[in-house]
Amino acid sequence: MKRKLALLLSAVMATSCLPMTAYAANFKDINEVAWAKTVINNVADKGLLSGYEDGTFRGKNNVTYCEAMVMVYNSLVKTGVATAMDAVDIYSYMSVLNTYKVPSWCQTAVAYGLHHNIIDMQMVASKFAGGTQKATREDVALMFGNALAVRYDADGTTPDAVNFKDYWKISANAVIQVDLLKRLGILSGDEYGCFNPKNNITRAEMAVMLNNTYEVLTQGIGNTGVIKDITNNAGTYYYIEVEMDNGDVEGFHATADKVTVYVGESDQEMALSRVSKGDRISLVHNGGALSAIRVLDAVPAQAKYDITGYITSMKDNTVSLENENTGETDKYTLDSDCVCYLEGVKVTRKVLRDTLEERYDEHAYAGMITEVKLEKVGSTREEVSYVRELHVTFTDEYTMTGTVDDFNSSCVTFKPTGTSTKKDVKFASDCAFYIADKKVSVTDMEKLADSGTTYVKVTVNKKGDAVKVILSEDTFDEGGGKSSSTTYEVTSFTDSKMVVKSGGKETTYRFGSENPTKNISFYKWDDSEFTDVTVSAAENYYDKYDTVYCRIEFNSGGKISAIELSNKKSAWKDDEDSYSERKGTVASVENGKLKFKTSTTTYTMLTKYNADYNPDKDDDLVTGDDANGKKVRNPLVVKSAWTSSLKVFERMANDDAVELYAEISADGDNNVVKVDSWLTAATGKLVEYNMDDKYMIIETKDGNQFKLNTTKTPKLTDEDEDTFTLEDVASVGYIGSTLELGFNSDGLINKITVTDSTYGNSIKWVKGVATSAKDGLKVKGDSNTYEWLSRSRIQIKNHSMQSTDLEKLKAMIDDKAVEVYVEARLDDKERVENIDIYVREAEGRLKEYDADDDIIRIETASGNTFSFDCIGKPSCDVDGVGRDKLDDKCRGKNVKLTFNDDGWVSEIQG
Repeated sequence: MKRKLALLLSAVMATSCLPMTAYAANFKDINEVAWAKTVINNVADKGLLSGYEDGTFRGKNNVTYCEAMVMVYNSLVKTGVATAMDAVDIYSYMSVLNTYKVPSWCQTAVAYGLHHNIIDMQMVASKFAGGTQKATREDVALMFGNALAVRYDADGTTPDAVNFKDYWKISANAVIQVDLLKRLGILSGDEYGCFNPKNNITRAEMAVMLNNTYEVLTQGIGNTGVIKDITNNAGTYYYIEVEMDNGDVEGFHATADKVTVYVGESDQEMALSRVSKGDRISLVHNGGALSAIRVLDAVPAQAKYDITGYITSMKDNTVSLENENTGETDKYTLDSDCVCYLEGVKVTRKVLRDTLEERYDEHAYAGMITEVKLEKVGSTREEVSYVRELHVTFTDEYTMTGTVDDFNSSCVTFKPTGTSTKKDVKFASDCAFYIADKKVSVTDMEKLADSGTTYVKVTVNKKGDAVKVILSEDTFDEGGGKSSSTTYEVTSFTDSKMVVKSGGKETTYRFGSENPTKNISFYKWDDSEFTDVTVSAAENYYDKYDTVYCRIEFNSGGKISAIELSNKKSAWKDDEDSYSERKGTVASVENGKLKFKTSTTTYTMLTKYNADYNPDKDDDLVTGDDANGKKVRNPLVVKSAWTSSLKVFERMANDDAVELYAEISADGDNNVVKVDSWLTAATGKLVEYNMDDKYMIIETKDGNQFKLNTTKTPKLTDEDEDTFTLEDVASVGYIGSTLELGFNSDGLINKITVTDSTYGNSIKWVKGVATSAKDGLKVKGDSNTYEWLSRSRIQIKNHSMQSTDLEKLKAMIDDKAVEVYVEARLDDKERVENIDIYVREAEGRLKEYDADDDIIRIETASGNTFSFDCIGKPSCDVDGVGRDKLDDKCRGKNVKLTFNDDGWVSEIQG
């Protein structure tokens, strides 16, 4: 245990270490690389690259692979892109790192690289081993590119790297990363326009890469703010004013075809025209020109406008709109002073109407701000809604959600959210099909649709044909759609807005209409139940009490549909009956969010799971009691794992080599309160198999090691049809073999298939006539002596004598009256761990011949007694006595036994 702890501590301490001194600027040999002087001092001051004890930098020296990986890791941590590697995660890679003799000072960084696919195991084995190999420029670019691809697009569809004159020299596995770094301005060529991919990278060149990487990353993270205003020129040229987080207001130019706009931290893109005032964004720019925008927190269209949807037609004073919240198509009247905007530019109604006619093959997305007026209708005065502002943008595609009514290979019929009307959508020839996030075939989609109630999200093109279809067993509640289980304290309430507080954070909700009761249902608590009231009565209820709480319900479009107010928190009784249940195969657990393979809903994992599951116990109670002295159930159970923990659960969920099934309970906010899980399949290399304690350790291709529970005697199969036993698999000889594991309903391994065996390949065999056994096995023609494993660990397969006792075997080998042929398998220390015995000849006094059981027993001149199996009717001639009279008349006489190739007595001679 002390050694493990020491390894962990050394790994953590090595997080930012290189085998050099502390950081310092103005190195005394800086003029040797004067072209990089400023950059070198910059990276030294930032702590990204240090110098040597004698005050030199040695810019012309080469950088090793281990040093390069530490620099990549430090850059990511210091810029906040990555967090320091967890000690437990580091330890999971220690066996690999030590096997390849990766120096301790860089093991944290190398472990991080493996964990996040910046480098792979083959690269570690061939280039990091020993820590002294010099890195090439293209391999360093590969490492930096893989690290940055998490944030920046690295698809290489319009490669800048092709402009290098030696582009053809760049390896295929590195060209995309080289292109990414060139586009980001992190690397450049020499004075001749060459990249020199095979050259070793110098410390000065590395300083330039580190400096440029640091600037790109900090620019992308640090340049954040909220859009104050946007000026649009014909939908192609924009001027955007941003109030930065430091309080400054800065202006940026943006051209639609030169700016990539991303949704959040994902690689999903959106049109520049959809960026609007109030959006919180992160910027990447060159001077005052924007090159990329990440919309971190967009003001949703439903929050900006009273009504949103897609325009189906427009006449002089009316517009027909397919409401994106309800799916219904309604006609709306434009106010006489209605202001129209097209792609953010103010236009006349005629221009808007003409554009809609010209661009009929595109989808016109609209947001409307309405105003309610009291007008005389017939003999009464009624509230009539008019459109005061109409904002229109065009898109090639739009998305609908609903409940599947029918699904076949050519189209889907569904009821759009909020309506009972059925809608048919045909599949385009290039339509992509998904179940949750996994791309599947249309046949897979049909099977899921036929299994029960299924929900669909359909993206259609200009022609109205589906180009992307997603099925899920969960509803697509984008921004709401269910009652929140969060209880807020109301700090302000009027007939137009409400301010609530939870966890110290205040949030403002605007009701978005002059008559909010028309769109929102308000309820107040009357001691025993909630009753519906007007917004004015709700305001009076808030004013009546010192403290008022609320819960909010949202519709499928993310707008408030209902508000419950109460002066008592106890009005909402949360018990386990209100929890939702979900079962299925886990797709991933990332950033604390759990996703199932057939669901688009994400569930938030708790951080405190603190008990182990023991399959030998009758229950799975947490050791210890709750605050009331009552035993409580472990909220997280991983039946297959030796240890149940959130860390193990996450590793299993994210490892492609294992399949994790889970049954969860979640509250109204999709927080996971209980998990039962177990593996249903796993593939990996055998690390250890303990039959007595019923566990197996495997290592997957991702480098994860899992200690798994097994049944007492799992079923064995072998793709190569070799004969072996559980004892074989548990032996050293099968360490490193690839296994496919099956599991029963309790999550225990009940089937082992050896698909790639080390048996007979990497293990040494010794074959021949055994000449000695007392001090170790010796074979004729071999001068070596092979140590015996302990009696309990060696496996003996005897084809001749009755006994399988090791001491009896040794006695027989050392007996000069018996010739023994052996086939012995050795472990990695050349000790005998498995041996097959074939007796060739034996001589001694006959003690017994049992014709019924086909056994003959003799005593040799050394005083040893051995029993051997005979074939059914061995030939026999001892002093003229045949087999039938042998036992009666020849006991005590000397006999000579001959054995067949299978080790059975075939001939008895006197």
